[in-house]
Amino acid sequence: IIDYYGERIVVNTMSNTIEGMLMQNEIYIDEKAVVYPNVETRITNNMEVHIYKEEGVAKLDLEKYKAQVVVGGTEKLIQEVQYIDFATVERSNSNKSRGTTSTIQKGTKGEKDVLYTVQYDAAGKEIAKNIINEVITSEPIEKIVEVGTKITTVSRSSAKRISAKDLEVDDDFVKYNIKLSEDLQKYAYNMCKKYNVPYVIFLALMKVESGYRANAISKTNDYGLCQINMCNYSYLNKKLGTTNLLDPYQSIEAGAFWLGRYFKSWKKTTSGEELILNALNSYNWGEGNYRNYLKKGNTAYSWAYGKKVLNTAKKLEANGGL
Repeated sequence: IIDYYGERIVVNTMSNTIEGMLMQNEIYIDEKAVVYPNVETRITNNMEVHIYKEEGVAKLDLEKYKAQVVVGGTEKLIQEVQYIDFATVERSNSNKSRGTTSTIQKGTKGEKDVLYTVQYDAAGKEIAKNIINEVITSEPIEKIVEVGTKITTVSRSSAKRISAKDLEVDDDFVKYNIKLSEDLQKYAYNMCKKYNVPYVIFLALMKVESGYRANAISKTNDYGLCQINMCNYSYLNKKLGTTNLLDPYQSIEAGAFWLGRYFKSWKKTTSGEELILNALNSYNWGEGNYRNYLKKGNTAYSWAYGKKVLNTAKKLEANGGL
């Protein structure tokens, strides 16, 4: 049944939607007309479709209509103000360090007046909602965020001076077939001994973190072979004399230093594979964040990173390379 500007017409259709039914029966509507339910609604048996001018909605006594338009207790007319989410736009700023962001314009939600009906089944459960009319009363204002793209590094003159003694290794050293030079592997081996870190685990960590790329820089401001975050630079500078996180030797020492701290911390309460997983995940999350996560009873997801590194280490040891 079509209520066409007050005239009721009974039609048959093979179409699945109201839009198709109108086209099939050569019923055309202009841009000021309102179709309820909307034209995308699927056809059901004995459905009533109302077509009227938008101005007619404003003339309705809505409070009276709300009280009356309840068919068998299954449909209600509702008018309300709804918010429109704002978009967030990012703009690059080459003068700000990579990984930093700042909001230069706050976003504001827009508003719209919406008139719609809600249909309920016999148990009072909502089964359908149909928009009759909506008018935007205020447009949303987008949020603008500046994202730093400047890569903060120091000159190559700050590269660590390596002596022959730094590369002297004992008989337990194993050179693996990986994309890391023999000198860097020897240095990593010695740093692992210095900070009490399993050597193969540390080589696997660098594979997962950077793919053995000394110049790797992440979107979150992590640098070098071991992906040391720039927020740790000042501390490492004072503690280890670190001056360039893209220098592979400095990155290796910084990575072994941090991982060694986590092994020492977790060794008090865990051992074996659990110790390795906890130390690795602390490296990835930060120990405080990771411990808080575990306190809430979480385990499965939190171990994903550690298991990835551990599995990489097992492949490396079994195959002699990656």
